[in-house]
Amino acid sequence: MADAEAHTRTSLDEQIPRQRPALEQPPALADQWLMQVLTAMGCRRSGRKWQCPAHAHSEAHSASLVIGRRDDGHGAWVHCHAGCSVTAVLRALGLRPSHLQRPPRVSPPRYVHLKALRREWPELKHPGGRAGAGGYRHEAWHAYGPDHAKQRLRRPDGSKAIRWESRNGRGEWVPGLLGAREADLPLYRQDEVRMAAAAGETVVLCESESSCDALHGVYATTWAGGAGSPPLETLARALEGVEIVIVPDHDDAGLACLDRLIGALPNARVLLGRPGEDARDLHNRVGPDEFTDLLASAADAEGSQETD
Repeated sequence: MADAEAHTRTSLDEQIPRQRPALEQPPALADQWLMQVLTAMGCRRSGRKWQCPAHAHSEAHSASLVIGRRDDGHGAWVHCHAGCSVTAVLRALGLRPSHLQRPPRVSPPRYVHLKALRREWPELKHPGGRAGAGGYRHEAWHAYGPDHAKQRLRRPDGSKAIRWESRNGRGEWVPGLLGAREADLPLYRQDEVRMAAAAGETVVLCESESSCDALHGVYATTWAGGAGSPPLETLARALEGVEIVIVPDHDDAGLACLDRLIGALPNARVLLGRPGEDARDLHNRVGPDEFTDLLASAADAEGSQETD
């Protein structure tokens, strides 16, 4: 009888499928996880920088904490420009150094709830950094390759300023260009230029990053300096063999810059907006479809004329 019951139990066990172990989820990227934790905590940010949980407790202060991904892709790094150590920053978040390699396997909002990390943060002082003392406010960041970034700041009256940050040998973002010259930097969105060249697509060359960003659906690039200092050798080398349409700012400085660009890029075609217009203004006025048609019909420098 016992043998029969054992045989029946064994048969039933064989018929019931065993539950398969759940597949292990890939670990979250540590830098993204950390930034999501700060967001869930209610932390404020200005451009690339966050309020630092190690020291930003009471009075108004400038954002100082930068979070990035290691060059090898395995983990994150943190750096407080106000001087807080990595250990102090991690301790304020309830983390250990090993969590920079592999964060806790819990969602950032859940982690913040479990650790009771959410709190009220003081107001940011001068989000644009030192330039904020002159009434400037952060407007945008523009990356020039993996190691340099330009911050654009603007006053309520429309006047603007820029500041640079660069990544040092330890992977930390610090103010300035670290000895590099603007003329030696890669072009803005240079990787996209390479993609366009490989696909046989046209690339727009204009004078500002804001114009490039506004040309949705169009490959566009510019250089780090303004109209008065185009890096002609860099442009000629980076744009060799690429179908280029120059869309200059239609003002005295822009037209003078256009003459220099044509000298370095003799095969480029030109699309000129109305007086006072830049590439973004022209794109906004005619719309994306007509702008694309205008690019296709743009003439060489000698035959270029103002668009209606």
